[in-house]
Amino acid sequence: NRAEARRRFGALADRYASFMMRGDPLADELVAWMRGQGEAALFDRALSDGLASVANPPDPLRRFFEHVEVRPAWLDDDALELGARTYQRMGKSVMFILSAWSLMNGYHSAPAVKPLAFTAQLAKMAPRRLAETGRFVVETCQNGGMKRDGQGFILAVRVRVLHARVRAMILRSGRWKTDDWGIPINQADMLGTVMEFSLLVLAGARHLGYRFEREESEALVHLWRYSGYLSGVDEELLEELSSEARGEHFAEMVKLIQPGPDQDSLDLAAALRVVPAQVGETAFEKALGSVLVKVHDGLTWTFNGEAIASGLRIPNARWKHVVHPIRAMVVAFETARRALGADQFVAAWGNRLLRTDIERMLAGVEPSFTPKRV
Repeated sequence: NRAEARRRFGALADRYASFMMRGDPLADELVAWMRGQGEAALFDRALSDGLASVANPPDPLRRFFEHVEVRPAWLDDDALELGARTYQRMGKSVMFILSAWSLMNGYHSAPAVKPLAFTAQLAKMAPRRLAETGRFVVETCQNGGMKRDGQGFILAVRVRVLHARVRAMILRSGRWKTDDWGIPINQADMLGTVMEFSLLVLAGARHLGYRFEREESEALVHLWRYSGYLSGVDEELLEELSSEARGEHFAEMVKLIQPGPDQDSLDLAAALRVVPAQVGETAFEKALGSVLVKVHDGLTWTFNGEAIASGLRIPNARWKHVVHPIRAMVVAFETARRALGADQFVAAWGNRLLRTDIERMLAGVEPSFTPKRV
């Protein structure tokens, strides 16, 4: 839809397209140095204790952490905290929204899923991969999580380096089709992930009946804009998340120009949709899981619409009506929250529930941030 994108969005469409051919130069340089020198311990020290803890840091390490440790001029600490509390009060709903909308929506774009297909991560280990994504999201949205010593900050940087390692590994394989797919884990797709964790989560939560004040939704977008900065997304692209309205306008363009799914997309979607049935241990949990799979399918239809859901071959279309009783319960809950002024209590409660769920899924094995072989 190149012509239509140019007509509706002007130069923005071509600017965005150019980012499909860009990686993350600072992280790519750092990974090349780490692979050649074998001094990953210096990276770990700089990440945990700060660049100042490394005497005479090598240039790739210095350049990388000078970017990471510089606070962008637009950063607002109060907005980070409000954004975190806003995310927390959605509780376990976040995981359904992330899975049924954010990730499924991303899978509809064949090139965007190619790095996952090359490393076989989500097709073979869907519950584990979803749990690791959940850990990243949970730590990002903790109170103080994005401070320099916060786990959200640290995980964003580790994910950035992981992506650079995977990018290099895929390119060395000689099987990557840059002309068709762009650079693996390119800037455009990296921003897409940030939008999935912010704009789509907000939209999904509103579908379910959650209500947000304007300053709350803006703060949530601000939180993920900073996470994107730490994750290596170019500042020019991040400017499109300077407000929720601007981000939504940009998201409309991204949706317009994305290609459809291919077999890799279908495989990944099929693996993701059955995760609720794979994490149960008792007979009751397994039975509940089979029902939750249908609920997940229904929400996938509701959130994404017929074109995407049918394109990904998601069954149980009739279950899209499950959103109505869910919304009724959420609206009642939200009405009580607002009447009682219980925002902080609900945020703490939701955060505890979500963290407990992620801990159970991880089963005591934290993400290693070691890329799997292509």
